[in-house]
Amino acid sequence: MTFSTPSRFFRRIHFLTLAAWLTLSVPCLTQGQGSSMMPSDGRQAASSSKNGDSPGIKDLFSSIGRSATEALREWLGVRRQKEESWNSAQSPRHTFFTFVNGMDALLRTSEGDPKRVEQTLPDGFSAQDQEVLALKKVLDRFAPVDPVKIPDTSGDHESNSPSRFEVFPYALNHRELWEKLDSPPTGEIHLVRKGENTWIFSTATLQGAEKLLEEVRALPPIYPEHPHRNLLKSVFEPMLRETPWWGWAILGASLMIAVSVGIYVRRGVMRLGKWLEAQTRPLVGTILKSIGVSLGILAGTVVFVLGGSFVHFSELFSSMYWELIQGILLIAFVWAILGFTDLVTTVVKTRVMNDHNEYGAMTITLVQRITNTLLFTILAIFLLENVFSMNIGALVTGLGIIGLALSLAGKESAQNLFGAITIFVNRPFVVGDWISFRGKLGEVVDVRMQATFIRLLSGEMLIAPNMLFVSNEVENLGMRQFLRREMNIALPYGTPPKNVTRAIDVLKDVLKQEKIVKEGNFDLEERPASVTFSDFGDYYLNIKVYYWYRIGEEGNKMQRNDERGWFTYLEHSTLVNQAILEAFDREHIEFAFPTQTIELEKKPESVRDEE
Repeated sequence: MTFSTPSRFFRRIHFLTLAAWLTLSVPCLTQGQGSSMMPSDGRQAASSSKNGDSPGIKDLFSSIGRSATEALREWLGVRRQKEESWNSAQSPRHTFFTFVNGMDALLRTSEGDPKRVEQTLPDGFSAQDQEVLALKKVLDRFAPVDPVKIPDTSGDHESNSPSRFEVFPYALNHRELWEKLDSPPTGEIHLVRKGENTWIFSTATLQGAEKLLEEVRALPPIYPEHPHRNLLKSVFEPMLRETPWWGWAILGASLMIAVSVGIYVRRGVMRLGKWLEAQTRPLVGTILKSIGVSLGILAGTVVFVLGGSFVHFSELFSSMYWELIQGILLIAFVWAILGFTDLVTTVVKTRVMNDHNEYGAMTITLVQRITNTLLFTILAIFLLENVFSMNIGALVTGLGIIGLALSLAGKESAQNLFGAITIFVNRPFVVGDWISFRGKLGEVVDVRMQATFIRLLSGEMLIAPNMLFVSNEVENLGMRQFLRREMNIALPYGTPPKNVTRAIDVLKDVLKQEKIVKEGNFDLEERPASVTFSDFGDYYLNIKVYYWYRIGEEGNKMQRNDERGWFTYLEHSTLVNQAILEAFDREHIEFAFPTQTIELEKKPESVRDEE
């Protein structure tokens, strides 16, 4: 028993690079101080990191785009107005924005000063404490914050001025915040007066920051826009500083070696599989061939990981690197599943075909394609969500709108899909059947969701939309159990009656010859040959002959289940024709051919004289 190799459903999967620079830099190019579409404090939403607490790949692309945009602005002489720099604790407003901007500088640039942040904290807390970091992450989720919402009391020297200000939930009472959270958070954020002109975050605020962070974790953080150049520096500078030149050389070499190793491992596994198939172990050989590509990907990935171990990646690129490895391994895993799916499908289809269940074989093919499509969909969703960090819910919603628009223009596609379902349900034909459709004869090669592929006798491939099979008749030659042949034997006028009778007897004897009966599977009892003097033609006496060429010996076997068919029928017709010619030649019986009789009459002399 032999098995076919797995399909190459994922053989040509390519990942296209997203051109995000234009999307992110064009808005910045037209952005002014008064017409900015960014939040009021110059912050932007983050969507790339897995936990939402650190910059992601989109932030990096955004930084590159804005850096290029600002370089272009400087070259054109267009400059932004200078943004206010917060670095004091003289009022609730100053304290709040000093803390936020100072922590942004510490976490996202290489120019931050811890003292700038610590002037806004109670005694005993530093900028690196977990409570402080948690508070920063909470405030990132409450952004953007309008400075007007937080009072500036730097000029207020009255004794009855407030000594405590509630930042959350009083000042940061966003409607969107309450809509997005399942339950309202219980934590609070307070600023308290320390001395006469100093405001700091309360100790209770910092102690409850981690709990509050867990309560608002579902909110996406929003990161500042302005430190993009320092973000690039913080991402690339440690990698270039801490990785020697030979580490980068090993990484580049490992990439090329990984590709070569993957190719040679795949070829080696494929050759081993073919060798095992030839050594009477077809199942083991086919299993190896089905996972050959996956093993090649796995071997190349191992080499690439070894090469990457010599490079010191920054946090952002380290996350990207391992997500890429995870995606590659997932592709290898899905590829292996597809190989086993094809293997199981082939084995089951072989068993079904041995039982002459063609409908079952076609249904198995349909199930296989649906399974492959589902696996591909799962792989695509995983890669989009975990590697490219896309919002699948929003993407599905967008695709739903696009699908609605396409459905209005894709009426024929829907009809073709309905036609495919009709073919699978009504079963007018199966793959391998010979059919006559709209005057063309051919073999059904494949039935897909949109079209049916038919190989014509002349060699061309006819691709017929499935909807045509709903409203048009189809002659299924593969379901016939016999071919009835009709022959007209023409004898010339002037043939004596006894010769006509003799011709009928000769034809009956020919159709009873052992070789003709055996090769035609004739049933002389149920359906004997019919030979009759049927008609007087224009120039001939017609003898009508009928006989039945059966596909199976018992007469109940369809053409699709047997090697006998149209071409063996033609060979048998040649045998019958040759026998008739030889018999008529022995009996001196002639065949009629188109003739025309012209009679010339000689007129009497008296008639000629009158003329």
